[in-house]
Amino acid sequence: MNSPKKKRAAILDAALKLFSQYGYRRTSIDDIARAAEIAKGTVYLSFKSKEEIFRALCESLIERTELAAKIARASDGPIDERLVAVLEAKFGLLFETVYRSAHAAELMDSKNRLSADLFAQSGRRYMKVLREMIEEATRAGELTPSRMDLDADDLAEMLVAAAHGVENNATNPARYHRRLREIVRVIVAGLSVARGEVRA
Repeated sequence: MNSPKKKRAAILDAALKLFSQYGYRRTSIDDIARAAEIAKGTVYLSFKSKEEIFRALCESLIERTELAAKIARASDGPIDERLVAVLEAKFGLLFETVYRSAHAAELMDSKNRLSADLFAQSGRRYMKVLREMIEEATRAGELTPSRMDLDADDLAEMLVAAAHGVENNATNPARYHRRLREIVRVIVAGLSVARGEVRA
């Protein structure tokens, strides 16, 4: 692990595991250094503080989320499957990395305190991807939000709200992923052109 990039990645991997296992407050730089198998001084060569590590970790998660969302948007398959994949890119990752932790509330508090600006900016980019995907599906005849007096913004907000609801009520990953698929299928079924129906 000689390169600074590898050391940085090891620090972030260790921090993610420790924050999930023990919470943000109880995790120290010493703990992170031990878990990453590097000297404490080496940690400070990459990061000035634990707060900076947490922010960098949030940036890393955001990058993964946005890349996964773009890949899902460009994938083939029915619109409900593509929408599930885009929602999983954001909410599935958060559920797996944060909400499964016994310290989820503390981690979310730390996220809001230390990285709210990063997630606000990412949220706007994410909603743009979702909205454009819905607009493309509408032009292709896969969705007709107008039949319920909705537009792409309305539907994007509805899907995100539904994903939040599933996220807050799921008791385990299997239930989370199943419920998300089910609710997207129901929403899409209600906004799809029925077989034999003529589009306006």
